[in-house]
Amino acid sequence: INNLVAEVVKYNLDGVDVDLEGSNIDEYYEKFVVELGAALRSKGKLITAAIAIYYKDQFTDKALAEYDFVNVMSYDRTGPWRPEKPGPHSAYEHAVEDLNYFGLERKIPTEKMTLGVPFYGYGYGPEITSKAISMNYREIVTTFPGAESADQWTMPDGKILYYNGIPTMKKKVQLAKEKASGIMVWQILGDASGKKSLLKVIDKTGNQKK
Repeated sequence: INNLVAEVVKYNLDGVDVDLEGSNIDEYYEKFVVELGAALRSKGKLITAAIAIYYKDQFTDKALAEYDFVNVMSYDRTGPWRPEKPGPHSAYEHAVEDLNYFGLERKIPTEKMTLGVPFYGYGYGPEITSKAISMNYREIVTTFPGAESADQWTMPDGKILYYNGIPTMKKKVQLAKEKASGIMVWQILGDASGKKSLLKVIDKTGNQKK
């Protein structure tokens, strides 16, 4: 904790984002978060976190309450590590479920949540033994013209790619405007340029007046 705070102060950063996942959310997690939060606030700094619904039973209410805001990682419901379960890893319905869970059941205020969206996708099939692949959004729309307007794409070898195209990204931004305070992107290097840019879609949709 002392080393983390020293780095934040040294480089005049805004704070620390705690992105501990899986088995790293252990019996020491709450104590670590509480002590880190106190140390950062004593320097006028923020403490935030990356959280996901698939770790929901590992987060204590006390730990979640410590954060200035949380980035809800609404992606990776499946992936290359789970080839037997092909399909969307970050559907709009997943985003609704995730924000409802953390907002309603865990009572995290709307202004303290952002919706995490993926700039990448996963491809599966056609056989269950086929090796699943990952591609970032830029690679997808560059390789397959028109893919920016869809959420899945059948590749020449029969694999089906699942990702977030422009229409779904617009819907997710609208959802985030209603049930969260913004959008978190993982990650920006996966974006395309020009009219196919998801970041531009997020910016334009997010700033539209009702």
